[in-house]
Amino acid sequence: MAEAGLFNIADGILGKIGNLALQEIGLVWGVKEQLEKLKNTVSTIKAVLLDAEHQHAKSHEVRDWLGKLKDAVYDTDDLLDNFSTHVLKRQQGKRGKQVSFLFSKVSQVTYNLKISHQIEAIREKLDAIAADKIKYHFTDRSPISIPLVKVERRQTHSFVRKEDVVGRQGDKDAIMKRLLESNGVDNVSVIPIVGIGGQGKTTLAQLAYNDERTVKHFELRMWVCVSNVFDVKMIVEKILESATSSKYESLEMDSLQTHLRKRIDGRKYLLVLDDMWNDSRERWLNLADLLMNSARGSKIIVTTRAQLVASITGTSQPYLLEGLPEDMSWSLFEKVAFKESKEPNDSRLVAIGKDIVKKCAGNPLVIRTIGGVLYTKDTETEWLSLKERQLSLSCFAYCSLFPKDYEINKQMLISLWIAEGFIQPLQGIQCLEELGDQYFMDLLRRSFFQDVEYDEWGNGCSMVDLDCENISERTHHVSLSAELDSSWKIPTTLLNANKIRTFLLPMQPIHRVVLDKVDHEAIISSFRLMRVLDLHNTGLHILPRIIGKLKHLRYLDLSKNEVIRKLPSSITELLNLQTLKIYSCKRLEQLPRKLSNMISLKHLETGQCIGLTHMPSGIGQLTSLQTLTRFVVGMSSFEMASGGLRELKDLNELRGELMIAKLENLRNVAAECEEANLKEKQHLKVLTLDWSREVNNHVSFEEDEALLEGLQPHSNLQEFHIYGYRAERFPKWMSFDMALLLPNLLEITIWNCIKCIHLPLFSQLPKLKVLRLEVITAVEYIEDSSAESSSSLSFKGNPMNRGREGKEFFPCLEELVFFDLRNLKGWWREAPPVTNDNHGAAASPQRPLQKKESVLSFPCLSKLKIGICTNLAHMPLHPFLEELELKNTPARLLQQSAMVAAGANLVYPLYLSKLKVMHIDGIIDLVSFPEKGIHHLTSLQHLSIENCPDLVCLTEEGLKSLTSLRFFNIRCCEMLKSLFKGFKHLTALEELEIKECRELDLSKDLEENVMELQCLRTLRIGDMPKLSSLPDGLQHVTTLKDLQISSCSNLKTLPEWIGNLTSLQRFEVLDCPQLASFPQTLYSLKALEYLEITSCSKLFDTGQIKKCKNWSMIAHITEIVIDGEKM
Repeated sequence: MAEAGLFNIADGILGKIGNLALQEIGLVWGVKEQLEKLKNTVSTIKAVLLDAEHQHAKSHEVRDWLGKLKDAVYDTDDLLDNFSTHVLKRQQGKRGKQVSFLFSKVSQVTYNLKISHQIEAIREKLDAIAADKIKYHFTDRSPISIPLVKVERRQTHSFVRKEDVVGRQGDKDAIMKRLLESNGVDNVSVIPIVGIGGQGKTTLAQLAYNDERTVKHFELRMWVCVSNVFDVKMIVEKILESATSSKYESLEMDSLQTHLRKRIDGRKYLLVLDDMWNDSRERWLNLADLLMNSARGSKIIVTTRAQLVASITGTSQPYLLEGLPEDMSWSLFEKVAFKESKEPNDSRLVAIGKDIVKKCAGNPLVIRTIGGVLYTKDTETEWLSLKERQLSLSCFAYCSLFPKDYEINKQMLISLWIAEGFIQPLQGIQCLEELGDQYFMDLLRRSFFQDVEYDEWGNGCSMVDLDCENISERTHHVSLSAELDSSWKIPTTLLNANKIRTFLLPMQPIHRVVLDKVDHEAIISSFRLMRVLDLHNTGLHILPRIIGKLKHLRYLDLSKNEVIRKLPSSITELLNLQTLKIYSCKRLEQLPRKLSNMISLKHLETGQCIGLTHMPSGIGQLTSLQTLTRFVVGMSSFEMASGGLRELKDLNELRGELMIAKLENLRNVAAECEEANLKEKQHLKVLTLDWSREVNNHVSFEEDEALLEGLQPHSNLQEFHIYGYRAERFPKWMSFDMALLLPNLLEITIWNCIKCIHLPLFSQLPKLKVLRLEVITAVEYIEDSSAESSSSLSFKGNPMNRGREGKEFFPCLEELVFFDLRNLKGWWREAPPVTNDNHGAAASPQRPLQKKESVLSFPCLSKLKIGICTNLAHMPLHPFLEELELKNTPARLLQQSAMVAAGANLVYPLYLSKLKVMHIDGIIDLVSFPEKGIHHLTSLQHLSIENCPDLVCLTEEGLKSLTSLRFFNIRCCEMLKSLFKGFKHLTALEELEIKECRELDLSKDLEENVMELQCLRTLRIGDMPKLSSLPDGLQHVTTLKDLQISSCSNLKTLPEWIGNLTSLQRFEVLDCPQLASFPQTLYSLKALEYLEITSCSKLFDTGQIKKCKNWSMIAHITEIVIDGEKM
């Protein structure tokens, strides 16, 4: 399918010819006639391209014909691109009234004559190639092609529903014959199944794997989905897991191969290695050597797209899986496209469907996908629309440039498609980004991207090693499969492929910055025809001026080059550049002054460019801009030619995210904010307004309120973030009308606003899901009834949400975060009294009960985080929480929740019954875990208690309802003296960690408190000086697999009963200086595979470890690490 890209390139050529023909006569004089002839030739070729691509795999002659045609088509595209760029320069020069001799009339005539001859020459070349198409009897195929949207690979498995499979009985019979036949030579035979993506290789293997004859014939069956990286150790782990249904992690290779041989030696097995890509014979033999000592008749099925993989692995001829025949293709289409899985009575839909099926080339995945799309469409118009839709098949081959499991950002992928010319305008949709997004989402919803269509034939797209050995002169798209650094030099094979259009580096590290400088100039100067150039995170210090010579370039990624300070002015000569990515170039100080010359620029990704001091004057002329992630307000100065906020006025195509940074630099606040025209930017989804932290001092800047008044966004906005705001209150449109003006708002963050004392009224926003209020240190109440913003506070709906009258309280809020609101006292200034009536509210400790009055409640809140709110006295109820985090808050907040739950609550009878995660940290006045009111915490799975210095005990009453608790972590509770009392109720506990509780002595806990922990897998105990021995109840916890004891200075012995822990696999003893010996029973722990001992000086004599008496008790363990050294 790699050649399908030719169809799109041909389409793009026709589009360019059409655009050029519309230009003024002076620009195309003497060229129009040649353009018309070229258009006719390309149209003729385009009509048969898809059929030629379909046949090229079966015929060497067709393959050779297509190769010549491909070269000529690309040359044609390059030539017309040159001409189009020339026209753009001419038009730009006229707009600037700077028409030099180059663009004089005489020069224009000369240029046109030259280009006319070049067009004529390339047309004659195309005509000669096109003339040969007659002998191959190609037919006209209108394209039905599918754009790839996600490259993430699925993990295959062995199960398949036989009734879902159509047309593979003959293929199955052939594979079964090979599986069941005896082999008199080798113990193990390898059967490769080869076919293109989506052809059904995995399905065929599943059918054979689950056949009754297979089950009876083989003693052992194993299935492994091989990852893109052929890691022998990982594959052996997966084989063992498939054979035993147990994990084999954290073992060394020697131990793994021992386990593997125990499983397969002398047994007749079937192993499926699905979706293999390894083309290294050495790596394959390293695995194969471990698989050969089986009983005679064992078989390995390898499914792959590559003939080379089949030849390396196979002991017999590969089975070549072809497409479904036409009748079976139609049967499959019937199952997935029509209601009730049968042909409808509408003969017109049937006719359209059969036409579609013919063009699917028998590929089951394509048939299923298109059928799935059509299943929801019932009219002839909708079916015809899909039939005529020219979705890009070339995206299949193009995505082979990315490794499997590589998560491609949707917008990046769409931008790449457009840059390569794979997406062309359709009638009614001229915005290519919208068209790409439509394809993306349409197919993503139907899970089309189970597989990626790679180019088997090696001449379209190539992901190559750094030595680039598998590149040919006809390669146009290149992606390097390893990290690029300063040691890399351009190989000769890559230099010879001088018509490369794409250079991608998907394997550059994401979280680590590369500082070694790559030879960028060599890359840029060697490939002048590039459309896509990726140099992200390659240690770029200075971008070579020669970058301006890449006049075909559409997509340039310079992101994460954190040391670059300036871009050359020559970059503004890239008139065709659509995407410039410079995000996270943190030291970049400025953009080129003449950025406005880049008239094709649509996406300027400047996020995390924190060194930028200003935007260049004239950036507002780039009215096609759709992406501008960071706009920096500069200080006005003639030298900087700084563009102010007024540059945003006409950029109304901006979409996605926009951050306006350094707002403190604004001088003419009212005028500039109004001219920014944010109200008209209807496509923006996320807006961030940022004042620099450095200037946020103890002075209040009331002009910030006027500034924010003028930056009111469009009503379509979904996220609004305000950082470093310096005024005491927010503007009127936020205080009174935000629910009306921003009805679609889903998320708000207000951060580092230390002078603010009055907040907007958030509670009536109809769709708000996330509210984050952080570092607002002066505010005392969220909704202050003494402030104007709360004058209209009223609620309705749920009885617990009823106020005076009006809108419901936070109807959609799911996540609420308070952090460092250190003066916050409560939600509202005049807090309603908390009653103890039949609504179940608890009495407030701050005021007596005066009258019955309902307490407001969050109807949807599932996540609540409160940190450094040391004065917070009360909160609205939150009955449906799933995650609760309290850090550096008063204990009364936790007690409030417990008291509400303890009451006879008729509205919320199961208060907090959905809570799954609870983190308690730094509550210094917490003395004991609440006994009452937490009996509803039956869903709690994760509990963490840290840094509570006054916590004395966890009572049995407080723990007995935690029957779903799986993970429990308690640390830095210095006064804790009792713990295990009540642990017998934690029957689901899997992981327990107790550290830095210095008064706790687990040695004294009763045996019955621990022995019921029959699900416990992991126990970590540390920093407990009073621990002299392990609690005896642990001897009954035979499920324990991982035990760690650290920094227990008084631990002298380990009990003999440790031999009862028969499931123990990992044992760590760290920094226990008094421990002098191991129990004899340690030798009986046959499952123990890893033992680590650190800073236990009495156990072993330095330098004489293997001669000490303790060594004999542990020598049988597979992996031993002592003081950091592997033994």
